[in-house]
Amino acid sequence: MIEFLHVSKAFGRQVVLADVSLTVHPGQIVFIIGKSGAGKSVLVKHLLGLLRPDSGQILFEGQDITGFSEKDFYPLRKRCAMVFQHSTLFDSMTLVENVALPIRKHRGLSQAESLVAAREKLALVQMERLADRYPSDIGDGLRKRVAIARALTLDPMYVVFDEPTTGLDPVSAVRVDRLIRRLADETGVTSIVVSHDLRSIFGVADRIVMLYQGRVHLDGSPAEFRQSADPVVRQFINGLPEGPMEL
Repeated sequence: MIEFLHVSKAFGRQVVLADVSLTVHPGQIVFIIGKSGAGKSVLVKHLLGLLRPDSGQILFEGQDITGFSEKDFYPLRKRCAMVFQHSTLFDSMTLVENVALPIRKHRGLSQAESLVAAREKLALVQMERLADRYPSDIGDGLRKRVAIARALTLDPMYVVFDEPTTGLDPVSAVRVDRLIRRLADETGVTSIVVSHDLRSIFGVADRIVMLYQGRVHLDGSPAEFRQSADPVVRQFINGLPEGPMEL
């Protein structure tokens, strides 16, 4: 279980998060949604120690990690991986070498053993046949799948996806969505997905948390969002230019 308790964060005079509380239960796919600048990515980066809250607490499986040092976060990051918006693969390495790198570094395996294990992770995302290609040889959607394979190398219990379908064509985006759903169903991994992609939100999510004006505006199931009469929610999920939501 992951808990954010009354978390607040400001950058100078700009308050991004104001008393945000939410709980992520094991096995769920939770989407964090909201307009650009709502604090979605800021919130999840606190979980991995990439940002520190101004106030509030973050509990990871019951342990308060709010005051963790950088070194304290090392074992947590092995259990909670992150897939960034950009795939961030090393261009000079093949796909399998990219995935093998964290395996060799953190598990102490030989290069040959790491490559074998990396091919197994690529097989999870249906990329083993392209294992010996370079990132420049494949499209954005395939690179995203390799980035997901790399995030799975240490068998994390939690994976944070930051805008996983941004910039992808519709077909590639749907494939990434299905991959996130399949990994949750087959491996039991808990997924936190930052997104504003409505197709992904309603096609994949078990639960949706909407941030607005620095706070949790609505926390519920996809059905609850569809049925909501709240004007802010209606404007967002229908993509309406006019409404109460600020620019």
